[in-house]
Amino acid sequence: PYFLKEIAGGYQFVTKPAFGPYIRRLFQIKKTKRMSRALLETLAIIAYKQPVTRPAVEAIRGVSVSHAFDQLQERNLIKIAGVSDLPGRPKLYRTTDEFLVQFGLGSLKELPSLDELKEMG
Repeated sequence: PYFLKEIAGGYQFVTKPAFGPYIRRLFQIKKTKRMSRALLETLAIIAYKQPVTRPAVEAIRGVSVSHAFDQLQERNLIKIAGVSDLPGRPKLYRTTDEFLVQFGLGSLKELPSLDELKEMG
C-alpha cells in the first residue's frame, strides 16, 4: 500500500493514492485544509521568484498578500530567508522543505518550467 519516494533531499514512505481513503479512515485522519486559489497563486510566485519580498509579490498579484503570507507561514510552506538591500530593508521569503514534501518534490528543480505551464493552460 506504500512506496519509497525521494522527497526534499531525503526519502519518505508514501501511501499509494488508491489506499488513501482506507488509511485515513483507519487512523481517523481528517482531510487537510485546501488552499484557496489566491494562496496557491501567492505560493507559486514565491516558489518561482525566490528569494522575493512581499512588495514584489504584491506588485505581481496586484493585491495585498499579507493574509496569504501569514497563512503560508502558519502552514510552514514559506519562511524568512534574509533581508533585502532595498530601501526599508524588506524581508526576503523562500519556500521550505515542507513545501517540497507537501507537493512531492525532490527539489525546486522539479517545478515545471514556465513554458510547460503555458502549454498546460
